[in-house]
Amino acid sequence: MLTTMPLKGRLSLIVILAFGPVASVLAAARADLTIPAGRLSAGTPAPTIDGRVTEDAWSKIEPQSSFTQQDPIEGAPASERTEVRVLFDQGQMYIGVICFDREPGKIIVSQARRDSQLGDVDSVVIVLDTFNDNLNAFVFGTNALGIQYDGQVSGEGQSGGASNIGPGVGGGQGGGQQRGTISAFNPNWDGDWRVKAQITERGWEAEMAIPLKTLRYASGDNRTWGINVMRNIRRKNEQVYLSPIPRGFDIYRVSLAAKLTGLELPARRDVKLIPFVLGSANKDYTAATRQLDRKGDVGLDVKWGLRPSLTADFTVNTDFAQVEADEEQVNLTRFDLFFPEKRPFFLENASTFQFGAPQQIDVFFSRRIGLSATGSTGTPIGIIGGARLSGKVRHFNIGLLDMQTEETIDARTDRLVAPGNNFSVFRLQRELGRSTFGGIIVNRQGTGSAAGRDNYNRAYGLDANVQVSTNAKLFTFIARSDSPGAKGSDYAARVYYNFSNNVWLIGGGYSQVGDRFDSELGYVPRRGYRRPEYRVFFQPQPKRWSWIRRVSPHTSYSAYIGLDGELQSSNGHFHFFEIQPKQGGRFGTFVDRGQDRPVANFVVFNANGTRVVIPPGLYTWYQLANEFLSDPSARFSGTIRVRTGGFYDGDYTSVELNGNVRVGSRFIGSAGWTRQNVDLKYGKFHTDLVPVRVSYSFTTLASLQALMQYNNQSSLLSSNIRLALLNRSGTGLFVVYNDRRDTTTLDPREVLGRSFVVKYTRLLDF
Repeated sequence: MLTTMPLKGRLSLIVILAFGPVASVLAAARADLTIPAGRLSAGTPAPTIDGRVTEDAWSKIEPQSSFTQQDPIEGAPASERTEVRVLFDQGQMYIGVICFDREPGKIIVSQARRDSQLGDVDSVVIVLDTFNDNLNAFVFGTNALGIQYDGQVSGEGQSGGASNIGPGVGGGQGGGQQRGTISAFNPNWDGDWRVKAQITERGWEAEMAIPLKTLRYASGDNRTWGINVMRNIRRKNEQVYLSPIPRGFDIYRVSLAAKLTGLELPARRDVKLIPFVLGSANKDYTAATRQLDRKGDVGLDVKWGLRPSLTADFTVNTDFAQVEADEEQVNLTRFDLFFPEKRPFFLENASTFQFGAPQQIDVFFSRRIGLSATGSTGTPIGIIGGARLSGKVRHFNIGLLDMQTEETIDARTDRLVAPGNNFSVFRLQRELGRSTFGGIIVNRQGTGSAAGRDNYNRAYGLDANVQVSTNAKLFTFIARSDSPGAKGSDYAARVYYNFSNNVWLIGGGYSQVGDRFDSELGYVPRRGYRRPEYRVFFQPQPKRWSWIRRVSPHTSYSAYIGLDGELQSSNGHFHFFEIQPKQGGRFGTFVDRGQDRPVANFVVFNANGTRVVIPPGLYTWYQLANEFLSDPSARFSGTIRVRTGGFYDGDYTSVELNGNVRVGSRFIGSAGWTRQNVDLKYGKFHTDLVPVRVSYSFTTLASLQALMQYNNQSSLLSSNIRLALLNRSGTGLFVVYNDRRDTTTLDPREVLGRSFVVKYTRLLDF
């Protein structure tokens, strides 16, 4: 296989593979911190969850306060004292945190909405490795306002060879993924728990009450969990850990957590019912008849805790009307863009079902269920119902999913959008130490008279994620797809090696996808290629200049080479100058090198009466970019990024501007504008993308959000307004308004469609 790789790629991969033996040189030394579990004695009242760690129950527990800096001075004692106390009774886990601060008036307070990023404010994040497997954990976090932030970690936050920096939890502080992206950190899990926090004369304090039935664990006496706590002291841009985590890693490094011992954990048998009622009015102004559609609906989700480590989920008449709108994107490529999954039913335990290379070769992608296309223009397809089983049995991770969709007809054209389909997935993983070995089977089977005969697609595969050394991991998989008739069968495979420590992050790999590999229940935007790739990050922290947190030069390269040996496309990123200031943000200069070889006429732009077509051929171009991102914790922050250079056989310039503002602790607003000017031999055009987002939080559970987006590539101005009045575990009252307008005539009255939805969900716990 390596004979098809460019010399530069082969040399890089050889260097990476040879580098593995030095992994132990700077490997993190595990902290031997053991914390005995505190028990509420008989007759002692449980702590009152009010945000003040003052009750008698707390005073009888020895606090944990030996916090160590990761940044800015690795290994140094924390500049401010932090005390953590942990208590249990028969059904609850209580965590009390006192974040002492000698200047309480300087505590940075913002982000009042559930699951808001915590990296830009004073915050605390806790991980609980409830199976003590050094791989997986639950995440609970809060800030000085007492918001609920929760999620799930699998594989120590590494997915398909990419180390994951979660949204504002660790590492990059303010980096992270778009919410809804499936990865080894899943921020979309919403647990049922309580938290209160407030600023006091000591600094700020928080109290959490987490029902044991919210967690998954092995029941019994004298059990041990992993636990770690990270505190972010934002005005100093200082991150401190209860159990030390070296730079280059984050709170998700579960294997370095402390041990919580002596737990007495009851068996878990619980049932949660989540019914919903919905009323909606939808008007499609483009339809010749039946423009207005009014309906009322009811449905039900059920969660059944079969055992402490295994949960069954059922859904009937599934609806996702409350889900946030997709963020618009501009596409100047020949391939489909990735839009993340945001529907709650598919997001809990989503990493259990992840198989392949994320956003490149996803053998299963849940957005294929209930939508005619994965992009933002996909037509909703009714989901009749479904079931899912997920969890852990001894050292095995198990995932089962079965969903049935209904036959869907386009009301405007009376054409068939999709026949009825049954979707099923089976995922199994075996954990061996910090390594996993497993397999997957996915199946789509057409149902009903509209499906016809032999209407199916199947894919299956094996994967292994092998912990080669303390700092190095090998990711590999092979998969096959089967379809009837001429589509036939084919294979896809990948191997990727990742090494990271406090200075270096180095990875390299090779992928291959056959011409006829087609996992219809996955996301595979292109086929018929071999893909070598590498990336190298060098992140030293110079002591000579106090205003610099670190410098971070890095480079990456990937190429798509046809199975005939001919280059299809390549992307090189050379970011030799990047500086991260002490207070946050970054600035630098980089060069991107692009290549593409379309084999047929390629329509790169078609809007507003302008149609530009690029003919077949091999094109190579370079772009120079300068960027500046200011401190994201400031009241006013922004991004400026300017590019200039080539694009195919023409000229290209772009300007990206984004501004953010925070007013008090409850209002957040942002506005952006990205303009791309393209001048080719075959025509010239420009693209404009303008997102405007505002959010106001009445309380930590009640918020109003609005997203307005203009995209001249699709000639659309869209609006999404969402009022959420939450109760428990992300349930409550949702009021959603959507609006789409045609901008080709610049007439604000050119409305394409409107919808208004009121939905109420309720959690009933037994």
